[in-house]
Amino acid sequence: LANKATHILTFPMEVGNMGYGIFTAKKGSGAQVAQERWVGADTVVVSNGVYELAFDPQTAQLKSMKNVKSGVAVDMGIQWGWYNSSVGGCTPEISPYEYSCSNQASGAYMFRPNTSELMYPGPPVKPTLKVVEGDLVTEVYQGFSSWVTHVIRLVKNQPYVEVEYTVGPIPIDTPWVKVPADVTTNWGKEVIIRYDTNISSKGTFYADSNGREMVKRQLNGRGPSYPPLNISEPVAGNYYPVNAMLSLDDGQVELAVLTDVTQGGSSLKDGSLELMVHRRIQVDDSRGVQEPLNETMCGCNDINADPGQMGEHGHEGDGGCVCAGLTIRGRHWLVLDTVEAAHDQRRVLSEAQNFPPTLAFTAGAAKATSPEASFLAADLPKNLKLQTLTSNYASFNDGQLLLRFSHLYSVNEHPTLSQPVQVDLSKMFGSGYRVAKAKEMSLTANQDKATMEAAKYDWKVKDVTGGLVEEQLASCNSVEEHTPMDGTVITLRPMEVKTYLITFEHSEGSVLV
Repeated sequence: LANKATHILTFPMEVGNMGYGIFTAKKGSGAQVAQERWVGADTVVVSNGVYELAFDPQTAQLKSMKNVKSGVAVDMGIQWGWYNSSVGGCTPEISPYEYSCSNQASGAYMFRPNTSELMYPGPPVKPTLKVVEGDLVTEVYQGFSSWVTHVIRLVKNQPYVEVEYTVGPIPIDTPWVKVPADVTTNWGKEVIIRYDTNISSKGTFYADSNGREMVKRQLNGRGPSYPPLNISEPVAGNYYPVNAMLSLDDGQVELAVLTDVTQGGSSLKDGSLELMVHRRIQVDDSRGVQEPLNETMCGCNDINADPGQMGEHGHEGDGGCVCAGLTIRGRHWLVLDTVEAAHDQRRVLSEAQNFPPTLAFTAGAAKATSPEASFLAADLPKNLKLQTLTSNYASFNDGQLLLRFSHLYSVNEHPTLSQPVQVDLSKMFGSGYRVAKAKEMSLTANQDKATMEAAKYDWKVKDVTGGLVEEQLASCNSVEEHTPMDGTVITLRPMEVKTYLITFEHSEGSVLV
C-alpha cells in the first residue's frame, strides 16, 4: 500500500485532562518547512533542548547520547540484527553440549535461535544517514537494508528520544550468507534492535510485569524461588516479556526503553538492551498452531494442509500463493538520566506513549461551543491515574457509574512519587458535576470491598528458601495498611488499584447516574 502524502504536518498542542481540543488546519504560505541538513565530515550533532545525539559521519552510526539538562552522558549505539530460528537440534557454545539438544523448533509459541550470533539484516553495508531539521522536530533517517530502517525523532523540549522503526518484509532466503551448495538458506529470522551503552550494569536489568512493577532480572540467573539454572539457551533463556519498559542502570545513571507494544527483551551484555520487533519463521513449532509463523500481505494460510504439511511460503495445502511478508512499524522512547529522574519520568511517559489522545477528523471548520474543555476541576497528582469511568455496568448497579484509579509507581521506585496518594472525589470533577456518593468495591466491582476482605482465605505459607523469598517480597510490599474511604477522600498505596461505584450530582440539583 503506497502512502500518497507528500508532507507531514507537525504542530504543538495541549489537550485538557479528560477533555478535548479542536484544531483547524488549512492551506497557506506561512508554515515553516523542515530542511534537510548537509552531512559532511564532521560529527553530526542534533538536539531538542533536552537530549543531544552525536553521529559519526564515517560510520553513519549514533555514537553518544547526552541529557543536556542533567549532564548525564553515555556512549550509545543502535544495532540491528536477527537471530537464525532453530528448526530443532543442539545449540552451540553450551557445556555440557547435551544440555542444549532438543527437537523443539522456534515458532509462534517458542523463541529458540540456533546460535547466539546476531546477523546483519542483509549484506553488511554502511547505513544511510539523513538529517531533517524543523522548528519543532528534528529527524534522523537511517537505512540499514531494504527491509530495516528507522527514524530517530527529537521533539522540541520533550524528555525522550523517539526511535520509530519500520521492519519488513523479512525475506525468506538469505543469499548474502555464504554456505555450501547443498545447504538451504531459507532461514527463519527473529529481528531485534539493540541499544548499546557504556553503562556498567553488571548483568542486571529490569522488565515490567504487565505494565506494573519493574522486576529485577539477572543475566543467566533466576530468583530465589527457582531451582538452580542450567544454561541451555543463552539467548532465549534470558528473554522476558516487556509490556511497557526495559531498563538498566549502574546505580547512578539509567537508560530506559519504553515500548508501544508488548515485545520480548533482554540484556545479553553490560550496558546493552535489546528488543525483538519482528519475526518470520519457516517451520511449525508443534505447539498447536499447525503452521509456521509466516504471515504475509496476501493472507495466505495453510487451510487445506494436513498437520506437518504446511508450506514454507504460507502456501495453502492445494497450491496457495507466494507473496511478501508483513511490514511492521513501532516506536521506542529512550530516557537517559539519573536513576531518580528517570524513575520520575518513565511512568508518565509510558502513559503518554500508550494512551495518546483519540483523534477524529472532519472536513471544513469544526463547530463547537468551546474549542477546548477539561472535565476535571484540577490536574490529578502525577502518580495517580484515572483508569476507568464507565456506565457500562450501571444497569447492574442501580444506575451507579464505575470509577477506577491506579497508583502508577511501585514501592521504593521514587522517594516522593512512591508515597501513598490522596484525592477527594467530591472535588475532582468540574463543569458543575461532583461525586455525591461513592462506595469502594472489589477490583471488578462484583462485590463491595468489605465483603471481599471478610471472605479472604488466610493462607498458611512457609518459606522453604530460608527467608530469601520473604526478603524479596518485603522489598516490594507497601508498609502502609489498606486505607478505607474517609467520606469521599480516597487513598491509594504504591501500585494499588481501586474501584468505586459512584453517583454524580450536578450543581443545578440533578443527579446523574
